[in-house]
Amino acid sequence: MKFIIAIIILLSALSCGPTTTGNPIKPVTLRMEDRQPLAFLRRTSDFFIPEARAAVSNTKFCFKRLRFKPDEFTAGSNIDLTIGQVDIDPAGTNLLTVSVPEGVYERIEFDLDKDCDGVPGKPSVIFTNGNGTFSTNDSMTIKFNGSFRVGSTETLTLDIDALLDALDPLNNGAGIKAALESALGDF
Repeated sequence: MKFIIAIIILLSALSCGPTTTGNPIKPVTLRMEDRQPLAFLRRTSDFFIPEARAAVSNTKFCFKRLRFKPDEFTAGSNIDLTIGQVDIDPAGTNLLTVSVPEGVYERIEFDLDKDCDGVPGKPSVIFTNGNGTFSTNDSMTIKFNGSFRVGSTETLTLDIDALLDALDPLNNGAGIKAALESALGDF
C-alpha cells in the first residue's frame, strides 16, 4: 500500500510541471505618437502649405504618475514617474520603459502636474498653436483606452491625435484641463 501511495504522489508531482508564484513582471516601453491615418502626410504638407486652423506644435507635458488599468483578471499598477517635463513630438516620442505585471490592460492614465520633476515654475502643460503659446499649472489626468497584453508586446504606442485635436482651437490657457481630460487617446 505504501508503494502505491508513493507512486501516486510521484506521478502527481511529475504531471504538474514547474509552477510560478505571482504575476511575472515585464518591461514595457511607452511611446506617444499621432497615429491618425495619413498624419505623416498632413505634417509634411503643413510644412509647405500651412493650415488655416491653429495646428498644435511644441507640446510639453509634465508627467507625475502613470497608471495601468487592467481588465477584470489583472492587478493594476501605479508608477510614480521621474521623467519630468517632456517635449511631445507628433511624429513620435519614446517616454520611458517601465516594469509592469504580465496581463491585459484596457486603460493607461497619466497624471500631469506642475513642478513634476521638483523644479518650481514648470507648468503641467505647454503648447503652441496658431493662436499663440499657452500653458496651465492645473493638475490633470489624460487617458488612453484600448487593449494591451503585457508579455506579448514590448512597446505600447499611445495615439495622441485626440489630445492634439482638443488643443487645436484653444486661444487661452483656461480651457486646457477641460480639453485634455475630455479627450480620449487610444492604443
